This record gives sequence, C-alpha cells and structure tokens, in this order.
Amino acid sequence: GAAEGVAEVVEEAPKKRKSKWGSAQAPDVIDVASTLDPSRVSKEAMAKAQRMAAIQAKIASQMQSLGSVPGMASSSMVSVPGAVSAFGGAGFHSEGGATTGKTFMPAPLVLDDKGRHVDHEGKELKLKIEVSTLRANQRDLRAIPLLEPPVIKAEEGKPSIIDARMGLTTATRQKRNTFTFVEDQRYIKRAERFRNKMAVAEFNEQLKKMKADRGKEAEKETLQQVNLALLKTKIQSTPETEWWDSRVLVEGRGYGSGPAGKPQILADKITIYVEHPVPIEPPSEPPAPPPLPMFLTKKERKKLRRRTRMERELQRQEMVARGFIPAPEPKVKISNMMRVLAADATADPTKIEMEVKKQMAVRLKNHEDRNQARKKTDEEKREKKVAKIAKETEVETYVHLYKVGDLNNKHNLYKVSVNAQYHMLRGVGIVNDECNMLVLEGGAKSLKKLQKLLLKRIKWGKAEDSDEEKSADEMEEEGVEEKGDKTNYCKLVWEGTVLQANFPEFKFEVARTEGSAREVLRRRGVEHYWDLVRDFAEANQ
Repeated sequence: GAAEGVAEVVEEAPKKRKSKWGSAQAPDVIDVASTLDPSRVSKEAMAKAQRMAAIQAKIASQMQSLGSVPGMASSSMVSVPGAVSAFGGAGFHSEGGATTGKTFMPAPLVLDDKGRHVDHEGKELKLKIEVSTLRANQRDLRAIPLLEPPVIKAEEGKPSIIDARMGLTTATRQKRNTFTFVEDQRYIKRAERFRNKMAVAEFNEQLKKMKADRGKEAEKETLQQVNLALLKTKIQSTPETEWWDSRVLVEGRGYGSGPAGKPQILADKITIYVEHPVPIEPPSEPPAPPPLPMFLTKKERKKLRRRTRMERELQRQEMVARGFIPAPEPKVKISNMMRVLAADATADPTKIEMEVKKQMAVRLKNHEDRNQARKKTDEEKREKKVAKIAKETEVETYVHLYKVGDLNNKHNLYKVSVNAQYHMLRGVGIVNDECNMLVLEGGAKSLKKLQKLLLKRIKWGKAEDSDEEKSADEMEEEGVEEKGDKTNYCKLVWEGTVLQANFPEFKFEVARTEGSAREVLRRRGVEHYWDLVRDFAEANQ
C-alpha cells in the first residue's frame, strides 16, 4: 500500500554521516507527494513526517533571517508537494518534484583590519555569547537583584558633569576618632563671660530689692552712682607728685615749684638707702649638658679609618682619571726598587739607588712641611687656652681661700704669682703681720693645678737662698744650723663658687694692719673673706 511505500522510501533514503564541523548546506527535502496518502499512512509515519516538516520550516526561517548572498553556490531546497495541504507545513512547493524555492545562505564572516566582526556595510556586529551553565546556577542568578546606578538628570542651562556610564561609588570608610584640639583660652573666656553674667544678675537683683523697698527713685539714684563711679575710674586726673617722690620734695610743692621751674628737693632726706636697692642679678642656670659622645671600640675605629682612607683614595683616583690632577709618581723605596724598576735597576743599580734615596728625602721633607703648616703658632695656642679658660667661667667662677703662715719668702711669692698668671687666675695675696691669705678665682681645672702647687710642690718651711749658697755639709762642718721655719704652712680654708669674678687680675698687696687688709677686700665687696681666714686660724691654734 501507500503507507508501505512511504516507509520504504524513508528507509531507503541514504543516511548521511554527521560532520564534526557541521555543514553549511541544509539537508535535502524528500518529495513524498507521489506516494503519500494520509488515509493509509500509519500514525508513526505521519508523526515522523510532521517532525521533519517542522525542522525544515525552522531552518528556512533562520536562513531567511540571516539573508541571502547573491553570486555564491547554494544547495537546492527540495519541496514536498502536497505536504502543505496534508500536514499544514509551511515553506514547501510542489511543481512535480521540481525545485522552485529561493536560495538561502548564512552571512559570511567578514573581519576588518582590527579583527572585529562587521557586516557588508562595514558596521561592527556585537554577537551575544551564551555560556552554558547549570540550571541551578541560572536560578541563583535570577534570584540576585541587579542594582542599577541612579541616573542624575542635569539641570537646565548647566552642562552635566556626571558620566552615567561610571560604576557605583564604593562604600566610604568611617573616619577614625582623632584628637580634638581646644582653642587657646577657650574655657577662660567662657568662665569670664559666666562671671560677668552672674555679676549683672546680682546687680539686677539688688536693684529689684531696692526698688521694692524705696521705689523707683532709689533705682534712679543707684544707677546714677554707678555711672559716676565708672566715669571716675575712666577719667583720672594726673597727680601733682608721684608717691615715690613725695618724701624728698618740699611738702605741698610740685615738680616745678622751684626756681627756673626745677623741683625743690630736701637734700637731707636723700641717702644711699633711698630708692637705691643693691642690684642682685638672678642666679644663672647652668646650660643643658651636651649629648654624650659615642665611644667606639678599637676595632670600630680601625674600620672607620680604613673606610675613610679608601673613600679618599677612590676620589683621588677618579680626579686623576678625569685629568684634574696629575698622576703621582711611583713610590719607590730601597725595598721595592728592584721590583718596580727591574730593567733600569739592572742596568745601573748605583744610579737608581741614588735617585731612590733622593725621592725618599723629598717625601720626608714634604711630610715635615705639612706637619709644620698644621702646627699652631704661639699666638694661636694662647688664644685657644684663653678661650678654654673663658668657657669654664661662663656660668660661674670658682674661688679658693688659703691661709699661709709666712709670705716673706720672695721665691715662694714669685712661684705663686707666675703660676697664677700662667693659669689665667684672678685674686689677691695679702701679706700681713698677723694673717697671710691668698684669694684665687678662676676655672676649676686651673685652681686644681694651683692647689697641687701650693699644698704639695712648694716647700714652705725651706729658708730663702742667699747669694752665697752653701751646701748642707759645709754648714754642718762650720757649725751653722740650716735656716728655715719648720712651722710654716699653707692650708685650704674654703672653696666655693660665685657668679662672677671680683678681681681683675692677681697681685700681692702688703697690708701690715688688719684695717688696711679689710680695706683691700672691702673695695671688691669680699670683706667677709678676712673673717673666714681669721676664724680658721684661731681654730687651729
């Protein structure tokens, strides 16, 4: 029957092998109109034919959407006659099995010079790329709401400065708690305003109380008194005489009451104690101690010296390479003469040895000249010493008081005077019949050296040498005893500090009486030094 014929045709149709890369040509449509009879076809064959017709219609619609390309070879579409009337299929033509449909081909892949996909007009095509994913992931993506940035509309007449294509702004971080500084005198001003407010409130309460007691007249009188008091405080007349001058002026007279417009002064009331206080300078504070120097070990000092010398040598070599200074001559010595001057030394060793010795002498002389140039002159040495001593006495001056039993020995006087001047000390030496004393002022180091001289080096009990010096053996043979006061001494009475030196220089003063000795010290304001030395002498007798 017809159904069996359709089945045979379908079965006899050659099955094409699917290509791995797919085929751009659509499969041929089988023309079954001559053998198709719907009344005799089984249900399975009809369902199969309907599925094939639906697939063919879908392919045809996709081909029409892509468009056709003229001038290219295409595959023929085989129409199925009678299929439209039988199955309601679309896109089929029946003309006795002839092929009458249009030719459809997919759009070709056209790329521009930048590798972008464009159409036949040159416009870029953006293809939607679908990525395969699981159904579960698609459900999760649909559940996540998409945030769209708010669109800010620009005002009329003003250009828009916000680009809508920009992404959302990131979350701003909350500022940390930092120091909050208070304005200078903020709370002081606030307290002052509060006190003024309280004073005004208190004054208003007093006015209300007076008004309740005496009426409005009392309030007016009180306001008038307050205004007058304020006016008097603002406008004050200049006094005729100041209070500190009223004691020395004639009573009831002003500054211009005397002849020629001069003030009349009571001369008997002017003394050295009237408004002439003794100027007392404030005690000076010592300067802050300097930072402690960093002491290096012996190994560190060697390493630092080696590094410094290496840097200096590299700098010299660089200057020689650039031509700033001439290259130094080779340092030839007797020990390396044969190695440095191999050929010349072999030819005439005596001549080369003389030249090497001459170079060694020149190098030694240059070394001594450099040392002599760096050496300080006598004037520079003295300036350095004076500056060092002046630095010791910048803040305070040290004072030593000595008690000497006898100062009649000229040699001892000379030693003390010369050493005091050498160490830049100030003071006075008083030669008295009852009490001899030395006052020395200066730096701590200088006084320490002179203290060693006075207490250890000078032999105070030794007699003064005469012009005709004799040895101890000769004096013993002649039966003459050695002169000298074994009881003579020199003791440190007091040591301390003062703000500034009281004496301009050191010198000896001869004062035979106690009054004259006190006068020497009174002129410098240190009369109490005499009492210290005298009391010390009485305590040791």
